[in-house]
Amino acid sequence: MVPTLKPGDVLWAAKQAALKRGEIVLIEKSGLSVKRVIGLPREHIALRGGKILVDNKPLSELYVAPATYLQPMPDYEWNLGEDAYCVLGDARDDSLDSRRWGPVARAEIVGVLTRRFWPLTRLGTLKVSLSP
Repeated sequence: MVPTLKPGDVLWAAKQAALKRGEIVLIEKSGLSVKRVIGLPREHIALRGGKILVDNKPLSELYVAPATYLQPMPDYEWNLGEDAYCVLGDARDDSLDSRRWGPVARAEIVGVLTRRFWPLTRLGTLKVSLSP
Protein backbone atom coordinates (compact mmCIF):
# COMPACT_ATOMS: atom_id res chain seq x y z
CA MET A 1 0.00 0.00 0.00
CA VAL A 2 3.04 2.27 -0.33
CA PRO A 3 2.99 5.28 -0.71
CA THR A 4 -0.34 5.66 1.15
CA LEU A 5 0.80 3.47 4.03
CA LYS A 6 4.35 2.86 5.14
CA PRO A 7 6.00 0.20 7.31
CA GLY A 8 5.59 1.14 10.96
CA ASP A 9 2.28 3.00 10.51
CA VAL A 10 -0.13 2.30 13.37
CA LEU A 11 -3.72 2.27 12.10
CA TRP A 12 -7.26 2.04 13.47
CA ALA A 13 -9.72 -0.38 11.85
CA ALA A 14 -13.47 -0.03 12.38
CA LYS A 15 -16.33 -2.29 11.35
CA GLN A 16 -18.68 -0.72 8.81
CA ALA A 17 -21.92 -2.00 7.36
CA ALA A 18 -21.44 -0.45 3.93
CA LEU A 19 -18.14 -0.20 2.08
CA LYS A 20 -17.23 2.57 -0.37
CA ARG A 21 -14.90 2.57 -3.32
CA GLY A 22 -11.47 3.87 -2.37
CA GLU A 23 -11.60 2.80 1.28
CA ILE A 24 -8.63 0.92 2.68
CA VAL A 25 -9.71 -2.35 4.27
CA LEU A 26 -8.25 -5.07 6.46
CA ILE A 27 -8.82 -8.51 4.90
CA GLU A 28 -8.58 -11.95 6.51
CA LYS A 29 -7.48 -14.24 3.67
CA SER A 30 -4.62 -16.60 4.50
CA GLY A 31 -3.52 -14.04 7.10
CA LEU A 32 -4.23 -10.31 7.35
CA SER A 33 -3.79 -8.01 4.35
CA VAL A 34 -4.44 -4.32 3.76
CA LYS A 35 -5.92 -3.39 0.36
CA ARG A 36 -8.04 -0.71 -1.30
CA VAL A 37 -11.65 -1.35 -2.40
CA ILE A 38 -11.83 -0.84 -6.17
CA GLY A 39 -14.99 -2.72 -7.15
CA LEU A 40 -18.35 -2.94 -5.39
CA PRO A 41 -21.03 -5.65 -5.57
CA ARG A 42 -22.77 -6.13 -8.94
CA GLU A 43 -20.15 -4.10 -10.86
CA HIS A 44 -18.04 -5.13 -13.83
CA ILE A 45 -14.37 -4.36 -13.14
CA ALA A 46 -11.72 -4.49 -15.84
CA LEU A 47 -7.97 -3.91 -15.53
CA ARG A 48 -6.62 -3.11 -18.99
CA GLY A 49 -3.16 -1.78 -19.66
CA GLY A 50 -2.80 -0.75 -16.01
CA LYS A 51 -6.05 1.26 -16.05
CA ILE A 52 -9.15 0.37 -14.03
CA LEU A 53 -12.59 0.47 -15.66
CA VAL A 54 -15.74 0.31 -13.55
CA ASP A 55 -18.74 -0.60 -15.68
CA ASN A 56 -16.66 0.56 -18.71
CA LYS A 57 -15.88 3.98 -17.14
CA PRO A 58 -12.26 4.85 -16.22
CA LEU A 59 -11.48 5.16 -12.52
CA SER A 60 -9.22 8.05 -11.48
CA GLU A 61 -6.67 6.73 -8.99
CA LEU A 62 -4.69 9.67 -7.63
CA TYR A 63 -3.28 7.50 -4.82
CA VAL A 64 -1.37 5.25 -7.26
CA ALA A 65 2.12 6.58 -8.01
CA PRO A 66 2.90 7.09 -11.74
CA ALA A 67 5.95 4.82 -11.47
CA THR A 68 3.74 1.97 -10.21
CA TYR A 69 3.24 0.35 -13.59
CA LEU A 70 6.86 -0.47 -14.38
CA GLN A 71 6.18 -4.18 -15.00
CA PRO A 72 3.84 -5.30 -17.78
CA MET A 73 0.63 -6.65 -16.24
CA PRO A 74 -1.95 -8.99 -17.73
CA ASP A 75 -5.50 -7.77 -18.17
CA TYR A 76 -8.19 -8.94 -15.72
CA GLU A 77 -11.98 -8.78 -15.63
CA TRP A 78 -14.46 -9.55 -12.88
CA ASN A 79 -18.25 -9.56 -12.75
CA LEU A 80 -18.80 -9.07 -9.03
CA GLY A 81 -21.59 -10.91 -7.25
CA GLU A 82 -23.93 -9.51 -4.61
CA ASP A 83 -21.42 -10.01 -1.79
CA ALA A 84 -18.12 -9.59 -3.68
CA TYR A 85 -15.53 -6.81 -3.80
CA CYS A 86 -12.47 -6.23 -5.96
CA VAL A 87 -9.48 -5.12 -3.86
CA LEU A 88 -6.06 -4.02 -5.08
CA GLY A 89 -2.90 -2.80 -3.41
CA ASP A 90 -1.67 0.70 -4.26
CA ALA A 91 1.80 -0.69 -5.12
CA ARG A 92 0.38 -2.55 -8.13
CA ASP A 93 3.69 -4.07 -9.29
CA ASP A 94 4.14 -5.85 -5.95
CA SER A 95 0.74 -6.68 -4.43
CA LEU A 96 -1.09 -9.87 -3.54
CA ASP A 97 -4.72 -8.91 -4.18
CA SER A 98 -7.81 -9.73 -6.29
CA ARG A 99 -5.56 -10.38 -9.28
CA ARG A 100 -4.37 -13.49 -7.44
CA TRP A 101 -7.30 -14.22 -5.07
CA GLY A 102 -10.20 -13.17 -7.25
CA PRO A 103 -13.06 -11.18 -5.68
CA VAL A 104 -13.17 -10.96 -1.89
CA ALA A 105 -16.34 -11.82 0.03
CA ARG A 106 -17.76 -9.26 2.48
CA ALA A 107 -17.23 -11.77 5.32
CA GLU A 108 -13.47 -11.68 4.62
CA ILE A 109 -13.31 -7.91 5.16
CA VAL A 110 -12.58 -7.41 8.86
CA GLY A 111 -12.84 -3.62 8.92
CA VAL A 112 -12.05 -0.29 7.29
CA LEU A 113 -8.82 1.48 8.19
CA THR A 114 -9.96 4.95 9.16
CA ARG A 115 -7.10 6.67 11.00
CA ARG A 116 -3.33 6.65 11.29
CA PHE A 117 -2.04 7.15 14.85
CA TRP A 118 1.68 6.76 14.27
CA PRO A 119 3.96 8.33 13.32
CA LEU A 120 2.64 11.59 14.72
CA THR A 121 3.94 13.49 11.68
CA ARG A 122 1.47 11.50 9.53
CA LEU A 123 -1.45 11.45 12.00
CA GLY A 124 -4.84 11.71 10.32
CA THR A 125 -7.78 10.25 8.44
CA LEU A 126 -7.32 7.62 5.73
CA LYS A 127 -10.76 7.76 4.10
CA VAL A 128 -10.79 8.22 0.35
CA SER A 129 -14.00 7.62 -1.58
CA LEU A 130 -13.93 7.64 -5.37
CA SER A 131 -16.40 7.38 -8.23
CA PRO A 132 -15.76 6.15 -11.74
